[in-house]
Amino acid sequence: MSESGSSDGEVEFRPCIDIASLPGPVQNRLKALKNLQLSTVKAECEYYKEVHQLDVKYQKQYDEINKKRTLILSGEYEPSGAEIEWTDKKEEDEDEEDELTNGVGKIKLDINEDAKGIPKFWLHVLKNANEESLMGLIEPHDEQVLDYLTDITVTINQPANNGFTLFFHFSANPFFSNSVLSKEYTLREEPDPEAPLEFDGPEIIGCKGCSIDWKEGKNVTKTTVKIKKIKPRKGAKTSPDKAPTKEVKAESFFNFFSPPEVIDGKEDELSDEERATIAMDFDVGFAIKEKIIPRAVLYFTGEAFDTDDEYEDFDTEEEDDDSESDADN
Repeated sequence: MSESGSSDGEVEFRPCIDIASLPGPVQNRLKALKNLQLSTVKAECEYYKEVHQLDVKYQKQYDEINKKRTLILSGEYEPSGAEIEWTDKKEEDEDEEDELTNGVGKIKLDINEDAKGIPKFWLHVLKNANEESLMGLIEPHDEQVLDYLTDITVTINQPANNGFTLFFHFSANPFFSNSVLSKEYTLREEPDPEAPLEFDGPEIIGCKGCSIDWKEGKNVTKTTVKIKKIKPRKGAKTSPDKAPTKEVKAESFFNFFSPPEVIDGKEDELSDEERATIAMDFDVGFAIKEKIIPRAVLYFTGEAFDTDDEYEDFDTEEEDDDSESDADN
């Protein structure tokens, strides 16, 4: 039996049979079962390759749909007729109590009647997704930059399922000269040769950001701090110059575009902090691709969280029932 301490101080139980203590014939049967497991892994690989071909096929449809979304958001196209016929089921039962959502007042956006499209749509999408999908990467000082974000798109590699690239499109702005920022993710679609039985589908093994051409004094990923000066000896002449300063890294969403470098999925040479950053980065990139881009309007309205809340309520009810049952016993 193998045990190790968990983060909350409790001992985590990890069952592990002493294979060497088993009879030889039993050990051989286990080896045969592992070979069968490897056959399952190979079949899974083929399955995921076929799924990828479906992804490629339907991504073309998604792209066309999202182009229409972009035209509406920018104001280049004004929907009408059947396009604007939509009734949310919840609206049928809404009353004054719906002014509160989960105990938090609904946000009132200041948008003029004659505004084109939906101003700052992507800013609000990312702000709403910040805690749930972006791991809190967006800082208050990032919002002024994200005001200029006009679209987020994705391309998936083909024919091999070995990666995807996220593109963040910006209108002309006072912060940087780039019109597009990109983040490329590398996938391993085959099992890791060093641990083939641990295969659980294609996994992200690396990522690469891009250079941001910040305009002078506008880099939100840097901040200036004063350097503490050593007090001069008594009687020594002091310089009237300003206190020295230095530029240091600041917390910012835009650090997302300069991740630690991982070569071929090997994280051995990274520090613990860098490994944690990479793990979070992979989760964020996947969430943007799989959740935020395809469900942007639901993140904008906040409805993306309704389903999660329902599951949480269900889990809470189950826990309460279990607690009551234990108390009765």
